[in-house]
Amino acid sequence: MNGELCSRLLFDTMNRLYLKSLKDYLSLQKETNQTSTPPTNHEYVKKDGVHIEQFPPLGESIRQIYLQASNSLNNLWVVSNKIRNTREIQGVSSETGGTFAQYHMFEVVKNYPKALGAKAGWGVATHTGEIATAVCVPFTQTRHLAHAAQQLISRKSFNPSVMHSDTWPNKSEFWESTMPGLEGRLGLFHYEKRILKTLRKKHIDCHDAVGDLLFAVYAYDEQDYEKLLVAMKKGTLPSNGKSFTDQEIDDLKGTKQFRDRYGKYLRKRLRLPETMRQAIDNWFCRYKVTVSPGSRPGRGRLDPLHKVPLFKHETKVAVKNCKEKAEFLSDPLPIEKMYDRIAPSPNSKYDII
Repeated sequence: MNGELCSRLLFDTMNRLYLKSLKDYLSLQKETNQTSTPPTNHEYVKKDGVHIEQFPPLGESIRQIYLQASNSLNNLWVVSNKIRNTREIQGVSSETGGTFAQYHMFEVVKNYPKALGAKAGWGVATHTGEIATAVCVPFTQTRHLAHAAQQLISRKSFNPSVMHSDTWPNKSEFWESTMPGLEGRLGLFHYEKRILKTLRKKHIDCHDAVGDLLFAVYAYDEQDYEKLLVAMKKGTLPSNGKSFTDQEIDDLKGTKQFRDRYGKYLRKRLRLPETMRQAIDNWFCRYKVTVSPGSRPGRGRLDPLHKVPLFKHETKVAVKNCKEKAEFLSDPLPIEKMYDRIAPSPNSKYDII
């Protein structure tokens, strides 16, 4: 809980209420007599004057109240919220052959007092989306998460076979020695982000480049894609019953809207390492402008408005890094085991694919 934020919001609400009340008072006076001004003997109560004796609590006070409430046993089940949440996290399991993801979080520590000394949060999530553990760490070094990791794998019900990480193969020696036989993989989102964050978002070709890069890394399952096209043309998807034409589907395909709206219906098949490397290299040549001696020619262009290329200086390094790490991105399990099918609601009006 961010006590400072809650305190600022309360003070801001009080300030805005005062301004609204003052505006209403002056507007009424103006409406009654447009040529006069508010009489000095009926001066409006000043903000922070003698009549205002109570103020919202400060952030530290709100935080202390919250902690006291979360540790309170004064409820029907005589279990505090802190203990209940702790037991729920400790009860998260992962069956043999399952997958989990470990990662560092930096935004979350903004909700903690600076005196705690936390620079990041370290957490583990299972393939079901449940959080198996979450701790604050002073740095991102392995020794600061080792104890929490040992406590996690000591659970009898936690025995996964595959781990996804945003920095793999970094720390691979620790995980392979801690969990013998564990397979590590680099997370797809962070893999793509390493290149995408180096592109100029205002470039005229940025939209097409993003779609082509994703296509170079993975392809949609053919059977899923076929069913999606049939459903879109028949209008049996929950999109107001709209039937799409071939032209509308072609315009929508490859856009962020298509990925956000229909990506949940499609399984992704990651390309094999060498195929992925070749596809990424072709993508880089397709959009690069400047060419180094002895390298493949570039077919990109400068933005007509800003006169700048799509790639920044960091793009070439990011592409080289991703080509080297392509072998750590492939699916470790058959695609049938990488996804869980979620059936539609019995009350659904649509014939979901």
